[in-house]
Amino acid sequence: PQMTIPEIATRLTRSVADDIELRFLEGWRAEEMAAYLAAIQPANIDSQQFLAIVQGKQLFDLTPYTFMASHPEGASLEGFLFPDTYRIPLDADAAYLVGLMLDTFGARVTPTMRQLIGTQGLSLREAVTMASIVEREGVLNAERPTIASVFYNRLELGMKLEADPTIQYAVGFDAVNDSWWKSPLFQTDLELDSPYNSYLYPGLPPGPIANPGLSSLRAVAEPAQTQFIFFVADCSGEAPGSHNFSQTYDQHLTYVQACR
Repeated sequence: PQMTIPEIATRLTRSVADDIELRFLEGWRAEEMAAYLAAIQPANIDSQQFLAIVQGKQLFDLTPYTFMASHPEGASLEGFLFPDTYRIPLDADAAYLVGLMLDTFGARVTPTMRQLIGTQGLSLREAVTMASIVEREGVLNAERPTIASVFYNRLELGMKLEADPTIQYAVGFDAVNDSWWKSPLFQTDLELDSPYNSYLYPGLPPGPIANPGLSSLRAVAEPAQTQFIFFVADCSGEAPGSHNFSQTYDQHLTYVQACR
C-alpha cells in the first residue's frame, strides 16, 4: 500500500527470480550431472561436493529415505538421483540437491511399483541397476518393457547380459570423443576386467550405471512377456531408434548383417 504506481512498475520489470531451474536428463551418470552443475554454477551448489556425496566420499544421512534402508554402506547413490526438472532456492547447496533428488525418487517410484519389482524377484537396487541398463539401451519408451524382458530372459537362462552400456560405464570418460559413453567400443574394451563388464561376468553389475527415468523403471517393474533373448538396432530407417528382437541367434545374425 505504501508503493506508488511507478515504484510498483519498476519493481515488476526489474524483478529477480527467487529460485533456479535445473534439468537433469534420463540416462546421465553422476559425473555428467556434476559437469552440468559445474558449467552453470547454480546457487551454492559445488559440483565436486555433489559428486563426493553421491560417491559416498562425504557423509550424507540416508535415514530419512526408507527405500534406501538396505543401501550398502559407502556405495554410490548412482541410479537413485531421479532425473527431472527441479526448481531450487538461491541458497541451495549440494546436500540440498541430493536430498531433493532422493525425495523425488521416493515419490515417483511408488510403493505399488516397488511391490511389482519384488514380484520380479529383484531388490530395489537390482531393479534400478537393470533399469539403468534399459535406459541406456532403449530410445523409444514403447520398447523399454521388451528390452527389459530380454534381460530378464537372459538372467533366467543363466546367460551373460552382454550389454554395451555396462562396458561404457566401466571404461569411463572417453577423451577422444569428450564423452562418458565411449562409442564405438573395441575388442579390448570388451575384455576389460571390471565387475561392471557384463560380457565377462554373469548376472547384474554390482550397481546402477546411470540414473534411469520413470519409463525404464516402470519397464523393469512390468516387463513385457516375451521369449526374446537378442536385440539389435533396426538399421532400416523406417522407425528411428527402434530395435529388432529375436528368439534365436541365427535370426539375430540376420538382423546384424542387415546393418553392415
